[in-house]
Amino acid sequence: MFLPAQQTPLAQLAQAVEIIRGGQRFLIAAHSRLDGDALGSMLVSAHGLQLLGKEVYLYNPDPVPRRLAWMTGAGEVRRKVSGGQRFDATLIHDCGARHLLGDQFPTAHVTGPLIVIDHHEVVSDLGDIVLRDQEAGSAGVVAMRLLAALGVREEALPLELATALFVSLVEDTGWFRYPNTNPEVFRMATAAMRSGVKTWEVALLLDEQLSEASLRLLTKVLPTLERHCNGKLALLTLDDQMLREAQATMDDVGKLVNYARALRGVDIGGQITVSDDRIYVSLRSKGRVHVGELCARFGGGGHHNAAGCTISFVDPSDVAVSLARAKALLISACEDSLNSSPSSD
Repeated sequence: MFLPAQQTPLAQLAQAVEIIRGGQRFLIAAHSRLDGDALGSMLVSAHGLQLLGKEVYLYNPDPVPRRLAWMTGAGEVRRKVSGGQRFDATLIHDCGARHLLGDQFPTAHVTGPLIVIDHHEVVSDLGDIVLRDQEAGSAGVVAMRLLAALGVREEALPLELATALFVSLVEDTGWFRYPNTNPEVFRMATAAMRSGVKTWEVALLLDEQLSEASLRLLTKVLPTLERHCNGKLALLTLDDQMLREAQATMDDVGKLVNYARALRGVDIGGQITVSDDRIYVSLRSKGRVHVGELCARFGGGGHHNAAGCTISFVDPSDVAVSLARAKALLISACEDSLNSSPSSD
């Protein structure tokens, strides 16, 4: 039996430890459209459980992005779980909503109890045991805490685990620039470096391997820049035609949204991606506006300074009309949030 999610964090941690110690086969999952923290925290758990003699199966509904494929264990991520498999429990990483696990996520008789390892602020009901700390620098931090409770020592991390932890840290703290950077983050980063992680090697692999297509795509997206809400909101737009013209894929998109946030005078930067009859919205804040709460209005969520959501097409046969409506809704929501937030001036 497992405790309901209302139990105290210490009680839930103890129950998670008990289940993992008593089990042998574990499913490892994370939110769709994998990023560095989602995959990094998955691999922290996977390598850690293997170190403890456990068997792991890694699942995600989407393929591993090219910029993360070099990580040890990334090639083991599968996009489907056979219904004939059974697991003692499933560890879900960096995920605050069930729909982000994809339509193919297996049922409870396959997964066993769901142990959520997360640090999101705006979430929905997910998990039987919830190890969530909004103050944690990344989901990888929470995964490492669980491993520590299981007896894995930070002072003696295998290189592949240390690398996954370091990627999780630098991706979600913006290389130690964002407000979630704290002493625990630096302690774990130091432990990773002592285990052999080379910061420049990781930086090269993550951020210095751009494709030519990504630069062509940048020249397509930057001219779409729009300023709204007295210049406090900056929006970029990406669609499938731009991808085709740039001979690019979604792997080449990278972190275009950060260009919008980086503008002087902007409080919210956004990227609208039109694809597959849906409109994907990524928002970044400089701190004044809680974009996680803003995206929750559209069924999404995330953190104070980084969040996302989707807006359905109002007319699948008319992309222009659907995009215009989505922009109007988004701009209105941003304006409300800016008006109700303390001024950054």
